[in-house]
Amino acid sequence: MESVQPSNVQQKPSPGTWRRFWAEPWFAILTIILALAILLFIVAPVFAVLLKSFGLGTGSFTFEYYTKFFQESYYLNALYNSVMSSLITTFVVVMLSVAVSLYVTRSNNFLAKSYKGIALLPLVAPPFIFSLALIILFGRSGVVTNFFGDLFGPEFSIYGFWGVVLAQIIGYFPIGYMLIESTFRNMNANLEYAAQDLGANQWKTLGGITLPLAKSGIIKGALLVFVMALADFSNPLIIGGGESFLASEAYLLVVGQQNLEQAAVLGVFLILPSLIIFIFQTYILKDSDIATISGDSGIANVPLSKPVKALVGTISTIFSAFVLLMFVMVVLGAFVKIIGINNTFTLDHFNNQTGWGSLYNSLLVSLISALLAAGLGILQGFLFARKVIPGKKMLEFLTLFGLAVPGTVMGIGYVLIFNGPPFFLTGTVLLLVLNMTFRKIGVGLEAAISKMHQIDMSMEEASNDLGAGPYKTFFKVIVPLLTPAFVAGFVYAFMTAMVSISSVVFLISPGTNLVAVYILNLAEQGKVGLASAMSFIMIVIVLMCLALLKFIERRTGVRI
Repeated sequence: MESVQPSNVQQKPSPGTWRRFWAEPWFAILTIILALAILLFIVAPVFAVLLKSFGLGTGSFTFEYYTKFFQESYYLNALYNSVMSSLITTFVVVMLSVAVSLYVTRSNNFLAKSYKGIALLPLVAPPFIFSLALIILFGRSGVVTNFFGDLFGPEFSIYGFWGVVLAQIIGYFPIGYMLIESTFRNMNANLEYAAQDLGANQWKTLGGITLPLAKSGIIKGALLVFVMALADFSNPLIIGGGESFLASEAYLLVVGQQNLEQAAVLGVFLILPSLIIFIFQTYILKDSDIATISGDSGIANVPLSKPVKALVGTISTIFSAFVLLMFVMVVLGAFVKIIGINNTFTLDHFNNQTGWGSLYNSLLVSLISALLAAGLGILQGFLFARKVIPGKKMLEFLTLFGLAVPGTVMGIGYVLIFNGPPFFLTGTVLLLVLNMTFRKIGVGLEAAISKMHQIDMSMEEASNDLGAGPYKTFFKVIVPLLTPAFVAGFVYAFMTAMVSISSVVFLISPGTNLVAVYILNLAEQGKVGLASAMSFIMIVIVLMCLALLKFIERRTGVRI
């Protein structure tokens, strides 16, 4: 997903703003309904977590839970582990993304095209799948551990802090890579050619021209990776080896101890960095990459010199091979009895009615959520781009903020709001749909705003002049033109909803379990074969969605 930015279309409020807002009453009513929905399903859960952290709802305002957080080394260690793992993950992901992006954008061979596809593969699986693959390889009975037992020694263990970091690096690599690769690909090559003409070698050109011009994409990628790694709760549960991390501890406090107040405190420490980074990225970095791209940015990028190509090519090859190995391990684990111990071919792992039921639930929930997220996002994008709306900028900010809120925080917030009067929705499919819809609605909004900027207003004006009116114009002119954006938003929302876990894990019940949560539970229980089988099915489904999304992008030019 590209960086989240609100549209630049913003009309200044005036004394007649409300009069113009109500000039088309049905659009005004839809805007109010959408605004109320955004407040209820995005803003309210965040505020509920914040208020709960101060004990509100239990009788009195108190700092007791914050005091406990800072007094107990266990929680401070969770904070330290989360921050340090996120920093290390971000640094390594950025370094790898720069190397792979340089090779992919400045080479025109089969390997470069292959590495570009491999770099996006982790998108088709939940991040914790790589923890499962690492356990298959390096666990106590892992393939590599058994084969090279003497090399690793009895003290070696993939479980713990560094196992979590390694899983996060692989799982969140595509987030940094997509932004950095896009920046390198659209860079003005004339500046690099000019530097070489003036006698600078490629190492100096990279350090003095290329990387400084790409700093906006690099910073945006780093910020997104940091936030996602900080909010990761599934990898610590599977491969953390008992090490405490903020998100996983918040989850355990809710499901294990029913201590919502202390879990809310941990949620506050998750959301504060997300809020700061989201504001920084939205309002400070949004125009900082203008100088990177010019009218000549279509000129072929500068080819890599042999030493540079050898370095970035080697890094790209090793990393791509390791990513492929992760997927191969999961696939093999699905089709053998016990990988590394009993490698007899079997299909028994697929004969799991509970797993198929969870997969059906995920398909149903993801389908409905994606339709709603794309549809509402498209409608909201049209309203924001064409209509006078009081408080438009704030409403747009709140909508897009739904993409930045850590799933753990959103899940706890939904439990606080929808597990009592006036709403009793916890454990229902409806709540799962609402959660996923409003977490993904920003995707449809971005796609719609991007497409609306490409639509000349003269088409709408001509329709109105011919007597169609605003509502008929919307359905006859705007909706057909926004169809590619709707389809792209739908496919992306469906794909990401299928692998979502951090928020819905708080909301499921025995009858509404989802496949990602089911796989997580299997992995925690050490049922590698069953977990691998369901992971394989999910990967195939999401991989088809990713291929469809890329096809839509090529045909329509709509990018998500």
